[in-house]
Amino acid sequence: MGKFVSNPLLELRTKTLVVALAAVDTGGGVLSVANPEGVECLITEVIIQVDTKTTDGTCTIDVGVAANGTTSNDTLLDGLDIGAAIGRFDNINDKGGNGGRDRAWGSTQYITGSKSTNATAGLVGKAIIHYRV
Repeated sequence: MGKFVSNPLLELRTKTLVVALAAVDTGGGVLSVANPEGVECLITEVIIQVDTKTTDGTCTIDVGVAANGTTSNDTLLDGLDIGAAIGRFDNINDKGGNGGRDRAWGSTQYITGSKSTNATAGLVGKAIIHYRV
């Protein structure tokens, strides 16, 4: 009988964070979440649920992994239009040009959401973040 060999990739635990979005037009103003685990994690999916779209009607945001909570990054979602319609958008189907899935989240890093174009005024929604430890 063969020896059992542990595969660390199969031992990763999936966790979920739900965070309210804010209508703030600065770097990390829409969303700023520090890694809560203290170890590197793998971000598998970020869902942006827009319950009330922006009053501007043409606002876009970027979401990504950054060194701090006030820096814009677009490695998860790039140029997501949150002014056109309510709904759920994710980094798998709606990633944009630079966005994508399965991003490393360093032990001291943040996931930030930032205004890319126009104003976020009126935005109401939440981010649902799935990650593996």
